[in-house]
Amino acid sequence: MLGRRILPIALLAVLGAVVTTVPSRSLSSTQQKYALELSPKQRHAIQILVSANATPSGFFSTPPLERKLSFKAGELVHIGIVFTNTAVEPLKVCAFSNPYYQNRPELLRDGQQLGYSKRTAELIRQSDLGTCQVTRVPDVVELKPYIPLRVPSIELQEWYEPLPVGHYELTLKRTFACCADGLLNSSNEISFDVSPD
Repeated sequence: MLGRRILPIALLAVLGAVVTTVPSRSLSSTQQKYALELSPKQRHAIQILVSANATPSGFFSTPPLERKLSFKAGELVHIGIVFTNTAVEPLKVCAFSNPYYQNRPELLRDGQQLGYSKRTAELIRQSDLGTCQVTRVPDVVELKPYIPLRVPSIELQEWYEPLPVGHYELTLKRTFACCADGLLNSSNEISFDVSPD
């Protein structure tokens, strides 16, 4: 009889020890697979250059980005993105997985920060909770030293809705992992104007 009482107590004690040693927020298998480990020094060595233009930029090409300083109301604004590795050794980065995991644009209109659209804010909230659902195989690339690489652009209207007339300033924060990891580098700051039709 005593043996029957001791066994459940012993099992509960072992289970409690196992539960307390499991981290409260573990990485999903997708996050672990695509979490590229870069040291702070390596992340700092990668420069992000952005510019505003009217067309999506080509994937994984090296030409310079087109720049456009003025747009008409209703015209799509694409933000071209170029990575340059300033370290002496090649570095592997996730060039594209899900733009809402990887990018955090910060856009000011006439000096006031704009909030994301409701849809985008919800997608970002889910990614920041640790959700990482990769629907296609992410593009992991090797950045060779000092060879710029253009990665997929983002369209601002997908993030902010139509842009009203005004003067805009933008900085892009970006992770080099395929899933949101909170380790963000900042780009250069750019400005452009949206004028009436």
